Amino acid sequence: MQYLQNNVENPDPQKPRWDLYLVLGSLGILAISLFLHFWQLGKIPYPVFDEIWFGQYADEYLEGKPTWEGHPPLGKYFIMLGILLFGHNEIGYRFLEACFGSIMPLLVIGLVYRLTYKRNFALLAGLFIGSDGLFLVESRLSLLNIFLVACGVSSQIFLIAGLENKGKLRTFLLCCAGLLLGATASVKWNGLGFSLLLFLLVMLVWAIAKFFPKNLERLGILAEIIKLHWWQYLLCFVAMPIAFYLVQWLPLFMQTSGGAVLGSGWESINGFIKSLIAVHQHILWWHSTDTVTSIDPDHPSHPYCSSAISWAVLARPVGYYFQNNEGYFSVIQGLGNPILWWFSTLAIVFTTITSLLAKFLTRFRKFTNGINDYLLLGYFANYAPWLIVKRCLFVYHYMSAAVFSFMALAWLVSQMLDQKGILRYLGYVIITTVILSQIFFMPIWLGLPILPDDFYHRIWFMPEKISGFNWI
Repeated sequence: MQYLQNNVENPDPQKPRWDLYLVLGSLGILAISLFLHFWQLGKIPYPVFDEIWFGQYADEYLEGKPTWEGHPPLGKYFIMLGILLFGHNEIGYRFLEACFGSIMPLLVIGLVYRLTYKRNFALLAGLFIGSDGLFLVESRLSLLNIFLVACGVSSQIFLIAGLENKGKLRTFLLCCAGLLLGATASVKWNGLGFSLLLFLLVMLVWAIAKFFPKNLERLGILAEIIKLHWWQYLLCFVAMPIAFYLVQWLPLFMQTSGGAVLGSGWESINGFIKSLIAVHQHILWWHSTDTVTSIDPDHPSHPYCSSAISWAVLARPVGYYFQNNEGYFSVIQGLGNPILWWFSTLAIVFTTITSLLAKFLTRFRKFTNGINDYLLLGYFANYAPWLIVKRCLFVYHYMSAAVFSFMALAWLVSQMLDQKGILRYLGYVIITTVILSQIFFMPIWLGLPILPDDFYHRIWFMPEKISGFNWI
């Protein structure tokens, strides 16, 4: 099997897929990630920002009196587990988020390496995801988005692993991918972006197989999609996600209906269906109320609302926490690593343009291959639907798409490092500036006490400077 063509046309099948440098690099990134996520995790008093809601919902499950709200329950189950382990305190509410956030770099490394077996590419992707501020902030608070992204990336790992294997093991791994797709949507509905990625990927591979069969080989392991049986599509990618999504509602319905859904026969099924319809009507109502739909800039439903078009350039972050203690500011700003985000957006633009040009001009085909197609599909499947959403949105809705933009940057930088001269130096410059930016902004991601001047030095965009940009 020929894997995705990067700089090696015919990878040696005897070459070990894991090597010492990959393991050591991954462990080093994991160690830093664990430190950043758990260091002083309980210092900032609970609740912060939307912790007041999600922590409360988790508490209600523990009390046996859950209320219906705007998202499926899986994310609250995770928070509830942390509370069961460590109690009703800052650590308990935030523990599972920190665990998921800590392993995000490893998940990205695993996905990239599964796709390409390129060590530098994989390690750079893990390094970039570990250097981002919004991912760090979101996974140090009792919020939901890190669960969604982690489950989505994990689904892709199982997808690629399934395509690499045969027989019953393939079916099992693909079923795991389907279950994780269901889990992603069970945290928030926007987790369906990963299911859309799978759908677009299947359509692309089949279209290439039908109309451009000579180009099928360039897709590498993804070309295995056309070898799946019809029943594997239905079982793994339809039945499994739906089954997981339905089952995760059972604890909620059991508590809110007094255990009625535990009855027998048709009465139990009928009660479950009625409850399922009712709760989804409630979620649809919640997402259409004035408190979340207003996008009038003069009367926003929330001061940190932002348009989807602004996310890629990091125009409007979210302020999670602010305290002024004896002349020192303690701030948690939901601000992505700006250097990383801007370079990543340029990487997506470059990859998109070269991929389009490669369809018509042979000279550009050296810049594109199967990995480009996968990264672009992943990015736009998780980003483009937001462009038509008519409600108050926040920059953290971009996190699923951002993962693919970080991987796109890692892909370009890894190719730069394989060159000589100015391109290689440019790759090192990008890596260095991303890390320096991470260090510079760390105080306002972790809520460390800093002087007011130091805080404002990190707020590069005030409302009056550039229209549409506001970091305060």
